[in-house]
Amino acid sequence: MENIKSFFDSFKEFVWDIIGYLLPGSYLLIVLSIIIKKDYFVYPTIGTNSDDFYPFIFIVVSYILGYAIYGLGVMKENILGEYSYIKKIEEKVKNRRTFSLSKELLSKYLSAKDVSDDLSSTNLREMRSIVMGFMPEQDQKVYTFTFRADLSNQIGNTSIILGVSALVFSILKPFSLDLFNTGKAFYIIYFCLIFNYILLRQTRNKFYEISLGLPFSIYTAKST
Repeated sequence: MENIKSFFDSFKEFVWDIIGYLLPGSYLLIVLSIIIKKDYFVYPTIGTNSDDFYPFIFIVVSYILGYAIYGLGVMKENILGEYSYIKKIEEKVKNRRTFSLSKELLSKYLSAKDVSDDLSSTNLREMRSIVMGFMPEQDQKVYTFTFRADLSNQIGNTSIILGVSALVFSILKPFSLDLFNTGKAFYIIYFCLIFNYILLRQTRNKFYEISLGLPFSIYTAKST
Protein backbone atom coordinates (compact mmCIF):
# COMPACT_ATOMS: atom_id res chain seq x y z
CA MET A 1 0.00 0.00 0.00
CA GLU A 2 2.88 2.33 0.85
CA ASN A 3 4.51 1.62 -2.52
CA ILE A 4 1.30 2.53 -4.34
CA LYS A 5 1.06 5.79 -2.39
CA SER A 6 4.69 6.64 -3.19
CA PHE A 7 4.08 5.90 -6.86
CA PHE A 8 1.08 8.22 -7.03
CA ASP A 9 2.93 10.95 -5.12
CA SER A 10 5.86 10.69 -7.55
CA PHE A 11 3.51 10.65 -10.53
CA LYS A 12 1.70 13.72 -9.21
CA GLU A 13 4.99 15.61 -8.81
CA PHE A 14 5.99 14.57 -12.34
CA VAL A 15 2.70 15.84 -13.77
CA TRP A 16 3.04 19.11 -11.88
CA ASP A 17 6.56 19.51 -13.22
CA ILE A 18 5.33 18.99 -16.77
CA ILE A 19 2.44 21.42 -16.33
CA GLY A 20 4.65 23.96 -14.56
CA TYR A 21 6.88 24.31 -17.62
CA LEU A 22 4.47 23.30 -20.38
CA LEU A 23 1.83 25.93 -19.59
CA PRO A 24 4.14 28.99 -19.70
CA GLY A 25 5.80 27.72 -22.86
CA SER A 26 2.54 26.99 -24.65
CA TYR A 27 1.16 30.34 -23.45
CA LEU A 28 4.15 32.06 -25.07
CA LEU A 29 3.67 30.22 -28.37
CA ILE A 30 -0.07 30.85 -28.50
CA VAL A 31 0.24 34.58 -27.77
CA LEU A 32 3.07 34.92 -30.30
CA SER A 33 0.94 33.21 -32.94
CA ILE A 34 -1.68 35.92 -32.39
CA ILE A 35 0.42 39.07 -32.19
CA ILE A 36 3.35 38.31 -34.53
CA LYS A 37 2.85 38.91 -38.23
CA LYS A 38 2.71 35.76 -40.33
CA ASP A 39 5.85 36.75 -42.21
CA TYR A 40 7.85 36.34 -39.00
CA PHE A 41 6.12 33.41 -37.33
CA VAL A 42 5.89 29.78 -38.38
CA TYR A 43 2.28 28.64 -38.62
CA PRO A 44 2.40 24.87 -39.22
CA THR A 45 -0.78 23.31 -40.54
CA ILE A 46 -1.85 20.57 -38.18
CA GLY A 47 -3.55 17.92 -40.29
CA THR A 48 -5.46 14.80 -39.39
CA ASN A 49 -2.85 12.31 -40.59
CA SER A 50 -1.77 9.90 -37.88
CA ASP A 51 1.86 10.55 -38.85
CA ASP A 52 1.51 14.25 -38.16
CA PHE A 53 4.18 15.28 -35.62
CA TYR A 54 3.22 18.93 -35.21
CA PRO A 55 1.28 18.45 -31.94
CA PHE A 56 4.28 16.58 -30.54
CA ILE A 57 6.62 19.34 -31.70
CA PHE A 58 4.37 21.96 -30.10
CA ILE A 59 4.47 20.14 -26.75
CA VAL A 60 8.23 19.63 -26.82
CA VAL A 61 8.98 23.23 -27.84
CA SER A 62 6.54 24.53 -25.21
CA TYR A 63 8.24 22.47 -22.51
CA ILE A 64 11.70 23.72 -23.51
CA LEU A 65 10.49 27.32 -23.66
CA GLY A 66 9.02 26.84 -20.19
CA TYR A 67 12.50 26.17 -18.82
CA ALA A 68 13.84 29.22 -20.67
CA ILE A 69 11.07 31.39 -19.19
CA TYR A 70 11.84 30.07 -15.73
CA GLY A 71 15.54 30.84 -16.19
CA LEU A 72 14.68 34.34 -17.37
CA GLY A 73 12.63 34.87 -14.23
CA VAL A 74 15.51 33.72 -12.02
CA MET A 75 17.88 36.05 -13.86
CA LYS A 76 15.46 38.94 -13.41
CA GLU A 77 15.20 38.40 -9.64
CA ASN A 78 19.00 38.09 -9.32
CA ILE A 79 19.44 41.41 -11.12
CA LEU A 80 16.85 43.08 -8.87
CA GLY A 81 18.70 41.83 -5.79
CA GLU A 82 17.22 43.33 -2.63
CA TYR A 83 14.35 44.76 -4.68
CA SER A 84 13.30 41.28 -5.77
CA TYR A 85 9.85 40.13 -4.68
CA ILE A 86 11.57 37.09 -3.15
CA LYS A 87 13.71 39.20 -0.81
CA LYS A 88 10.84 41.53 0.07
CA ILE A 89 8.50 38.68 1.00
CA GLU A 90 11.23 36.87 2.94
CA GLU A 91 11.77 39.99 5.05
CA LYS A 92 8.03 40.25 5.58
CA VAL A 93 7.76 36.65 6.79
CA LYS A 94 10.82 37.04 9.04
CA ASN A 95 9.06 39.82 10.91
CA ARG A 96 6.11 37.59 11.76
CA ARG A 97 5.62 36.28 15.26
CA THR A 98 5.32 32.70 13.97
CA PHE A 99 8.88 32.83 12.60
CA SER A 100 10.48 34.08 15.82
CA LEU A 101 8.35 31.66 17.86
CA SER A 102 9.37 28.75 15.62
CA LYS A 103 13.03 29.63 16.13
CA GLU A 104 12.49 29.81 19.89
CA LEU A 105 10.65 26.48 20.02
CA LEU A 106 13.27 24.81 17.84
CA SER A 107 16.08 26.11 20.05
CA LYS A 108 14.37 24.61 23.11
CA TYR A 109 13.92 21.30 21.28
CA LEU A 110 17.58 21.15 20.30
CA SER A 111 18.67 22.03 23.84
CA ALA A 112 16.53 19.20 25.21
CA LYS A 113 18.31 16.87 22.78
CA ASP A 114 21.70 18.20 23.96
CA VAL A 115 22.37 19.76 20.58
CA SER A 116 24.32 22.99 20.99
CA ASP A 117 23.54 25.02 17.90
CA ASP A 118 23.03 28.76 17.72
CA LEU A 119 20.06 29.52 15.46
CA SER A 120 20.43 33.28 15.66
CA SER A 121 22.31 33.44 12.37
CA THR A 122 20.06 30.92 10.59
CA ASN A 123 18.29 32.52 7.64
CA LEU A 124 14.64 32.05 6.77
CA ARG A 125 15.12 29.41 4.10
CA GLU A 126 17.33 27.28 6.35
CA MET A 127 14.82 27.58 9.19
CA ARG A 128 12.01 26.67 6.83
CA SER A 129 13.83 23.53 5.68
CA ILE A 130 14.53 22.45 9.28
CA VAL A 131 10.95 23.08 10.37
CA MET A 132 9.51 21.19 7.40
CA GLY A 133 11.66 18.22 8.35
CA PHE A 134 9.47 17.83 11.44
CA MET A 135 6.27 17.59 9.39
CA PRO A 136 6.93 15.84 6.05
CA GLU A 137 3.20 15.21 5.65
CA GLN A 138 2.79 18.93 4.92
CA ASP A 139 5.29 18.98 2.04
CA GLN A 140 2.62 18.59 -0.63
CA LYS A 141 0.52 21.44 0.74
CA VAL A 142 3.50 23.82 0.80
CA TYR A 143 4.65 22.67 -2.63
CA THR A 144 1.20 23.48 -4.03
CA PHE A 145 1.53 27.14 -3.09
CA THR A 146 5.12 27.28 -4.33
CA PHE A 147 4.01 25.79 -7.63
CA ARG A 148 1.21 28.34 -8.01
CA ALA A 149 3.58 31.21 -7.22
CA ASP A 150 6.13 30.01 -9.80
CA LEU A 151 3.45 29.52 -12.44
CA SER A 152 2.02 33.00 -11.85
CA ASN A 153 5.51 34.46 -12.02
CA GLN A 154 6.40 32.76 -15.30
CA ILE A 155 3.15 33.61 -17.08
CA GLY A 156 3.28 37.15 -15.70
CA ASN A 157 6.84 37.69 -16.94
CA THR A 158 5.85 36.37 -20.36
CA SER A 159 2.87 38.74 -20.47
CA ILE A 160 4.81 41.88 -19.57
CA ILE A 161 7.66 41.12 -21.97
CA LEU A 162 5.32 40.46 -24.89
CA GLY A 163 3.00 43.37 -24.09
CA VAL A 164 5.73 45.98 -23.69
CA SER A 165 7.74 44.68 -26.65
CA ALA A 166 4.70 44.76 -28.91
CA LEU A 167 3.84 48.33 -27.92
CA VAL A 168 7.42 49.55 -28.36
CA PHE A 169 7.80 47.91 -31.75
CA SER A 170 4.42 49.30 -32.81
CA ILE A 171 5.37 52.85 -31.79
CA LEU A 172 8.76 52.55 -33.50
CA LYS A 173 7.23 50.85 -36.52
CA PRO A 174 8.56 53.41 -39.07
CA PHE A 175 12.10 52.93 -37.70
CA SER A 176 12.17 49.23 -36.89
CA LEU A 177 11.10 45.81 -38.06
CA ASP A 178 7.40 45.54 -38.81
CA LEU A 179 7.13 42.58 -36.46
CA PHE A 180 3.87 42.88 -34.53
CA ASN A 181 0.31 43.21 -35.73
CA THR A 182 -1.20 46.65 -35.25
CA GLY A 183 -4.70 48.00 -35.03
CA LYS A 184 -7.22 48.77 -32.32
CA ALA A 185 -7.90 45.12 -31.43
CA PHE A 186 -4.20 44.29 -31.11
CA TYR A 187 -3.44 47.37 -28.99
CA ILE A 188 -6.16 46.20 -26.62
CA ILE A 189 -4.46 42.80 -26.46
CA TYR A 190 -1.09 44.42 -25.69
CA PHE A 191 -2.53 46.51 -22.86
CA CYS A 192 -4.36 43.43 -21.55
CA LEU A 193 -1.05 41.54 -21.46
CA ILE A 194 0.51 44.30 -19.37
CA PHE A 195 -2.52 44.43 -17.07
CA ASN A 196 -2.38 40.64 -16.80
CA TYR A 197 1.14 40.95 -15.37
CA ILE A 198 -0.13 43.34 -12.69
CA LEU A 199 -2.81 40.87 -11.64
CA LEU A 200 -0.51 37.85 -11.72
CA ARG A 201 2.10 39.73 -9.71
CA GLN A 202 -0.40 40.02 -6.86
CA THR A 203 -1.26 36.33 -7.19
CA ARG A 204 2.44 35.41 -7.21
CA ASN A 205 3.21 37.45 -4.11
CA LYS A 206 0.25 36.04 -2.18
CA PHE A 207 1.03 32.40 -2.94
CA TYR A 208 4.76 32.83 -2.34
CA GLU A 209 4.11 34.46 1.02
CA ILE A 210 1.87 31.55 2.00
CA SER A 211 4.47 28.99 0.87
CA LEU A 212 7.12 30.64 3.04
CA GLY A 213 5.01 31.35 6.11
CA LEU A 214 2.82 28.25 6.26
CA PRO A 215 5.49 25.86 7.62
CA PHE A 216 6.16 28.16 10.59
CA SER A 217 2.46 28.51 11.36
CA ILE A 218 1.94 24.73 11.32
CA TYR A 219 5.08 24.02 13.33
CA THR A 220 4.12 26.59 15.96
CA ALA A 221 0.62 25.15 16.24
CA LYS A 222 1.95 21.59 16.63
CA SER A 223 4.69 22.47 19.13
CA THR A 224 2.71 24.64 21.57
